[in-house]
Amino acid sequence: MSHETRTPLAKPSDGPISLLVNRRISHPISARLAKAGATPNVATLMSLAIGFGGGVAYALGVWWLGGLLVQFSSVFAGVDGEISRRTGTGSQYGDFLDTVADRFVEYLTFIAIAIGLARSGTLEEYAWPLAAFAIGGSFMLAAASEKYRSVMHENYPKRQLEPAFAYLVGGRDVRVFHLMVASFLAVWRVEVLVWAIVVMTVLVHLNYLYRVVIVRRQMA
Repeated sequence: MSHETRTPLAKPSDGPISLLVNRRISHPISARLAKAGATPNVATLMSLAIGFGGGVAYALGVWWLGGLLVQFSSVFAGVDGEISRRTGTGSQYGDFLDTVADRFVEYLTFIAIAIGLARSGTLEEYAWPLAAFAIGGSFMLAAASEKYRSVMHENYPKRQLEPAFAYLVGGRDVRVFHLMVASFLAVWRVEVLVWAIVVMTVLVHLNYLYRVVIVRRQMA
């Protein structure tokens, strides 16, 4: 039996959108890329490039395309890990690059949305404060997960420890998916996207505080 068939491709730390949506798309992609000899880092760079394209679309005010590309970038964010598990070619640098790329795409997404809002003149005065608030919340939540991993030597099990937040904003997979839905609705009314980001960002900050409390109990 091959290494590929023995190794599960999903991770215990996967969020609900990763399990229900993203993995269904990423599995056949990673199979073909692995067969073609692509490395995990190549898949990470592909995810980064797709996310950059989404950022350009957002900055130009093409909301639906920005949401679609950033969601596809989120799908590809799982492809690199799948290739490494299929082929046994994972590395510490690959893990580092994957995390850095994910954060950069999220950072770029909110900056690009702010540019798009400012260019359109829609709620322009709130665009940059909203971007700063959203970036700050997502980075704090990610930092909490990464610190948990460095201390406990395992990925943060958000579906087990915070099931409600896991379906709302607990992981990048759900945040990006909700953002894509709001981006499609923004074609009809861009304020929907703005308010979706406001609600998600408030929930992210609440999730951060909750995560601090939960981790304290875990480590007590």
